[in-house]
Amino acid sequence: MLVFQFQWILVLFGLDAFSSLIQVHFDTYISKYYSTESEYPINQDNDSFLFKIQALNKFLCLRMCSMNESCVYVIFLKKQCLFYPFDESFNLSSSSSKKIFEKKNFGFQEKLVSGPDQNISHVSCLNNSYYWSLNTNSCVLCQTGFIKYKEFPFSCYHNKAGLRNFIQSKSYCESMNSFLLRPKTQNERFFFIKKFTYRDFFVDSFITSLGEIYKWSDGSNVIGFDVGQPNNYYGLRNLVQDSLMILPNGYLNDASGKNNYSITICQHN
Repeated sequence: MLVFQFQWILVLFGLDAFSSLIQVHFDTYISKYYSTESEYPINQDNDSFLFKIQALNKFLCLRMCSMNESCVYVIFLKKQCLFYPFDESFNLSSSSSKKIFEKKNFGFQEKLVSGPDQNISHVSCLNNSYYWSLNTNSCVLCQTGFIKYKEFPFSCYHNKAGLRNFIQSKSYCESMNSFLLRPKTQNERFFFIKKFTYRDFFVDSFITSLGEIYKWSDGSNVIGFDVGQPNNYYGLRNLVQDSLMILPNGYLNDASGKNNYSITICQHN
């Protein structure tokens, strides 16, 4: 096994076998393969695709993926890193020659951890009171009033009925030691609009000036807008729509932060 050190990153890798492991920073990567007629496992126009960058080698790709909490899969192809979130549509197979790296701690297998009550020997992390912390690589108890959905095992969620504008919604979540919902992938958006049918709710992104780009707290651009959005209410010259909400079709739309919506969804991880 060869060892490479890039400042604060330590990369360990083995043979290019299907089960070979590559460890970068605090993440471990498994070399897998995907089957598809094209060079890529999914169309880059699909908003399940996160982003791509130019890079000299695959180790820089893995470093970037470790720095992005939404990144699960990495491809290094033609001096480019392509980053993807978890997607059940990926056809991973040992019979293909097209390599993809998967974050091992995003494996959706059951994890076991000692429970808070020592009379209970083990608690499954699939229990909705626990989530898998990427900071500690262990199961962690959700905060009081929060639950984990099995579809998204790395966060806990809480919802509260009652009319609130954007500032009130954001402040409410902060008072719960959490943040407003951050649905960075299509899977997350579709899940929450199905769970809270016919309910409008804000997500955690806003702007303060006309023409500003909506971003998440980690600095990444918000994607997944509906056709023609955001449009600041049909292109008015003054900023009137400074916040974001999810439409019933699962896509994002800009809206006035002064709007009052009937439910607030908070998240913590």
